[in-house]
Amino acid sequence: MTDEERTQAIRSIVRSYLQGATPEQWHVYVARSNYDDNAPALRWLIDNPQLDRGTALMIYWYMGAAGYVQFASEDEVKDYEKDTFRLLLLIEQRYADGFYTQGRIWFAPEHSEGGGPGDTRQPYVRPVSTLMREEVGTELVDIEPEDYDDGLPFEVVEKIEALFD
Repeated sequence: MTDEERTQAIRSIVRSYLQGATPEQWHVYVARSNYDDNAPALRWLIDNPQLDRGTALMIYWYMGAAGYVQFASEDEVKDYEKDTFRLLLLIEQRYADGFYTQGRIWFAPEHSEGGGPGDTRQPYVRPVSTLMREEVGTELVDIEPEDYDDGLPFEVVEKIEALFD
């Protein structure tokens, strides 16, 4: 199996898992997965109107929204950061428009361990809307469940590991 074939197989396994997962499992995945490797899976979640508002907000801050407040527009963003900047703007727009309809799962940007509004020393050239800074939801989700690794249940991790045997 080539590296590209393995990468596609991993993406397929993760996508299949996410398609059958609960909103709480999506939240765990967002909280614990490796953001360097999971762009396609995150994009699938970002494009999913069934994503809970708390999880959408978590993706927004964990993607480093606080680091992008220094840019007034995409023209000021380095080429390799433009995709992230565009996704952040997309999440902001969808969040404000009610694309993510449920807000059961709790997330508080100001108290987030993975990223939040206070994570920058950059000047606020493009302020983040109040809506993106507000706590949402009431249902607490354990983001460190047993039998999970990198945001995925062990049985899914084992399928991925089998690709390297």
